Amino acid sequence: MSISTQEKMNLLLEQLEIPGDYTDAYFSDSQLIKLEVHKQSKMWHFHIRIKQLLPTEIYALLHAKLQETFQQFAQVDLTLYTDEKDYDSETICTYWQTFLQSVSNLSPAYKDLVLNQKPKVDNNKIMLTARNEAEGNALKKRLEKPFQEFCQKIGARPFSMHIDVKPEMAELKKFREQKALEDQELVLKTVQEKEKRDKEKQNTERNQPFMLGYNIQDEPIQMEEIQEEERRVTVQGYVFSADIRQLRSGRSLLIVKATDYTDSLQIKMFSKGDEDAAAFEQLKEGMWIKARGSIQTDMYTNELAMMANDIHEIKVETRRDTAGKDEKRVEFHAHTTMSQLDAVVSPSALIEQAANWGHKAIAITDHGGVQGFPEAHAAGEKHGVKVLYGVEANLVDDGVPIAYNENDVGLEEGTYVVFDVETTGLSAVYDTIIELAAVKIHKGEIIDRFESFADPHQPLSQTTTDLTGITDDMVKGAPEVDEVLRDFHGWMEDSILVAHNASFDIGFLNQGFQKIDYDKTINPVIDTLELSRFLYPELKNHRLNTMCKHLDIELTQHHRAIYDAEATGYLLWKLVKGLLAESISNHNQLNNHMGEGDAYKRSRPSHCTLIAQTNEGLKNLYKLVSYAHVNYFYRVPRIPRSLLEKHRKGLLVGSACDQGEVFEAMMQKSADEAEKKLPGSMIILKFSRLPTMRI
Repeated sequence: MSISTQEKMNLLLEQLEIPGDYTDAYFSDSQLIKLEVHKQSKMWHFHIRIKQLLPTEIYALLHAKLQETFQQFAQVDLTLYTDEKDYDSETICTYWQTFLQSVSNLSPAYKDLVLNQKPKVDNNKIMLTARNEAEGNALKKRLEKPFQEFCQKIGARPFSMHIDVKPEMAELKKFREQKALEDQELVLKTVQEKEKRDKEKQNTERNQPFMLGYNIQDEPIQMEEIQEEERRVTVQGYVFSADIRQLRSGRSLLIVKATDYTDSLQIKMFSKGDEDAAAFEQLKEGMWIKARGSIQTDMYTNELAMMANDIHEIKVETRRDTAGKDEKRVEFHAHTTMSQLDAVVSPSALIEQAANWGHKAIAITDHGGVQGFPEAHAAGEKHGVKVLYGVEANLVDDGVPIAYNENDVGLEEGTYVVFDVETTGLSAVYDTIIELAAVKIHKGEIIDRFESFADPHQPLSQTTTDLTGITDDMVKGAPEVDEVLRDFHGWMEDSILVAHNASFDIGFLNQGFQKIDYDKTINPVIDTLELSRFLYPELKNHRLNTMCKHLDIELTQHHRAIYDAEATGYLLWKLVKGLLAESISNHNQLNNHMGEGDAYKRSRPSHCTLIAQTNEGLKNLYKLVSYAHVNYFYRVPRIPRSLLEKHRKGLLVGSACDQGEVFEAMMQKSADEAEKKLPGSMIILKFSRLPTMRI
């Protein structure tokens, strides 16, 4: 049975008893290419392919293990072949010292000269310094070819030798002085590290900083910068997972997952003795650590991971609130883990952080629930922070009006202007109309049409073009918006205005009329969206395309004004027939059934915050939350507006987030409309750059 070169290499490594961490780090995917056996000279020559150049100590270990294992059979020779030819000059200089120890044909004077100077590496050149030209020629003759052969043995590319003749040998003198200083510092550092280890060994208290290996002085890089394998890297990050695995060899493997919030990295470290294995237990989730080691592709996950040599705990400066004592902020809209998919912090951790920042109070306003109150109360008592108990509620109208500007107009005899606007965005204040189209309907027949583009004098967003199919070329040079609105105002006369989601279209229409000094429209209005919800409550949604499909109405091109207007016109007449069948025949009858039955299901919820001001307010808050879950739950727990008014006493009502009525009114309508959304004691919480609100 034949085996692969990689399997042969694995068997060889087992026979040589190379430690498992070295095998994983330096011989993964290595291959034993061939073994040449020379019977006469009793020489075994191993040819091995590896990924990259080995560190000198690993090369020496491999060579020594080969000689030790096979010394009874033959002498051993070793040639390595590497796939990657990129390595730093420091590695070559280290191998240069190893090579010099094997050279036997150098006189003591020459050997002393080369041993006491550190060569420079420039591309494929080894650069040395000699005292005279004769000495330089001798060094090159005796060292260049042997070193090239040595490079071939270790798997490095061949290096040529360049000798600089410098009689004064200033660099050599400087090198000797620097080497002596480094030796002195190394001795001092070794003594200091030994004293430190002895001290840590004596002090076994759990509050001592975690440390494995040497102290790391290197500046860490961001984890997102790690894109390939590297020999020496330093990172730091927050530990969110720590695991210790016992290996069959008796050693322990520490597996740490850490993040610096640019990316995450798996860090592994093998124990070197019982002390390391015991120290592994000290590393816990929640620590900040600094780690130094090599970046390698993990053979199990096939992702880049660090094989660490040194790990130690670090202290990270936490964020501080530098505001004055009398200017501290109070968070009025905080979510905890009790808010589904909207927070990952517990009530106790949130309150502890508020205490650390010197905040006097904090409001807990989870989505639709109050489950966080017990934990928040205990944390508030512990840290001396006043807890404001609240909830972010889903407020719905008991029934949304179908008709606006109610008038005594017969539905069957009336003339309808069914219109639709296409705009540059959703805000009637900040965006503008780019297309206005309408059809005039009488007794179910289209009797007139109105259609016009309007020049917005700005490039259309890609989103607008993708949604409507309207391009810059189509609106460039079109009439001004003011001109289009004047024409439409005269064309619609006193007809009944109709739109699908009329609050949006009427909002743009009235905002446009206001800009040209026209009064808001007083025409009767019908919203076919709410009318569809009234007549067809069983449908899951009542979008225009859904209703057209349900009632077999052709919708040629959705989100183009003229096509939407025509489809809405045919939809209207079918809905009018449905109203007539329900004995509803006049415009002023359309809102008579508002709020009946499951009307709360037909209204779109808007967010608001409810904060208890008194004990009675807290009791009312509990009542509202209970009613919302028991009696008015539809997709989310809902609170009808009439129910809120009934249990309003002792509650402070806030405008909440961008899904609140005030924000929506400011974006889609006007400041006047937003003010109408502020009844009684309702407050607006202004956004600031920090995630807190100033009160």
